[in-house]
Amino acid sequence: MRRSPAFGPWSAACCLQSLAGLLAVLIAAGCATRPTMPEAGIAWDQRELQLIDAPSWRAQGRIAVKSGSDGGQGNIVWVQQGSRTRISLSGPFGAGAYEIEWDDEDVVVYTKAGELSMAYAGRDAVERFLDDQLGWSFPARSMRYWIMGVADPDYAAERSFDETGWLAGIDQHGWVVTYGRFMSVDDGWLPRKVAMENPRARVKLVIDRWTF
Repeated sequence: MRRSPAFGPWSAACCLQSLAGLLAVLIAAGCATRPTMPEAGIAWDQRELQLIDAPSWRAQGRIAVKSGSDGGQGNIVWVQQGSRTRISLSGPFGAGAYEIEWDDEDVVVYTKAGELSMAYAGRDAVERFLDDQLGWSFPARSMRYWIMGVADPDYAAERSFDETGWLAGIDQHGWVVTYGRFMSVDDGWLPRKVAMENPRARVKLVIDRWTF
């Protein structure tokens, strides 16, 4: 029977050196992907000012909502144009596809059956609609800011940072927002994974694509 050649000391040393080199490259790549943020509070303050002033943007990904015994999951497309917001929800939400559009005045809902105008108005119109019609306690207005890694400017907030200076969470008007990962977008960084939770509900988001 022909025996496979054994690895000698030199071959083993080469393998170990190659493995060490590969690990070094991977570690360096990870550091390059997520650099340390110097003076985190100052850096994130400047970032918030830039993002709050962004006139329009689009986020596409997946959402899961749990509110009491109700909830659902599926796909989400969030389009922000000034003060006007449009959210498209699709997938296994039970009630089919929704497209919800609102501003500070009203809420309009588009479904597979056509356009449906709901009798909701005011700054909390979208939250009341979602709670009444879907059973979701869903912080839609504040979520506009939270999904970008920004505190809602209408409420006091506490931010927390990890050991490398990255935003770890926002605690605001009864909701705890945590950030699991960020992704590079143009010249900056935006959240990839976001979780929002209060005693009544939990919302999870995974953003696959940002567009400005």
